[in-house]
Amino acid sequence: MIRLIVNADDFGLTPGVSRGIVTAHKDGIVSSTTLMVNMPAAPEAVAMAREHPGLHLGLHLVVTAGRPVLPPGQVPSLVDAEGHFRKGFRALRLTAKLAEVALEWEAQLDRFEELVGRLPTHLDSHHDAHLAPGLTEIAVALAKRRGVKAMRAVFPRDLPWQTSLLRLDPTDLIYARYAGRAARVIEDSGLAHPRRTVGLVRLREELSVAAVAGWLRSLRPGSAELITHPGFVDDELRAISSLTDKRERELRIMTDAHLREVLEERKIALVGFDALAEGGDR
Repeated sequence: MIRLIVNADDFGLTPGVSRGIVTAHKDGIVSSTTLMVNMPAAPEAVAMAREHPGLHLGLHLVVTAGRPVLPPGQVPSLVDAEGHFRKGFRALRLTAKLAEVALEWEAQLDRFEELVGRLPTHLDSHHDAHLAPGLTEIAVALAKRRGVKAMRAVFPRDLPWQTSLLRLDPTDLIYARYAGRAARVIEDSGLAHPRRTVGLVRLREELSVAAVAGWLRSLRPGSAELITHPGFVDDELRAISSLTDKRERELRIMTDAHLREVLEERKIALVGFDALAEGGDR
């Protein structure tokens, strides 16, 4: 049996992104999404999710976008002079105190429970921050302490050089090192996770239905996650993110009828992370 999670990151980033994710679920193959509880549009996103109970809802841990859930004075190493998270992974690694990350991520999980009324299906993170040394351990400890059963893991074997050596650069090598280490920590923790994890933008230089269909046909029995970022572009998104028009392109891909045909052809079951936890994938 092949169990596939198609997760849309950034639920609640802006109203347009949230609407796009719901559309990608309702009219396409997105089965799961992860909520950014620190963003102003998060309550509206939760209201949308309640209208679509088949959309599995996890928590997108954040330390690189928007403002913290906690008062900025409680997490000074994570914020700039205006109280916003510092953008970018490099800034995070240079300035962040792990104890403050732990406090903020605990508060984000608290906020998720307040908004949604239950625990998330899983944890992942904005810009894959939870794959960084030290932050992986914080996320794992939080999940285990609070009863979250699953977490995203990324394996070096699924990274860009598996599809194109031309895309390999030093950033890929650093990411692979972090991801490989984090995957070992997550596996050792006993948390459920997919056996393969690929970001849609990593499949090919040019996003296409054919690239996704080819990846789906390559899946073997077991579990896998396809990470996506569908959404409608709105003024709020253009003001805070460099990932704009590609979101609408991903939305078109995720709602293409051919992908549903491939899922049926391969007998691939669309699930959420909770299915992995229940089924013992670790």
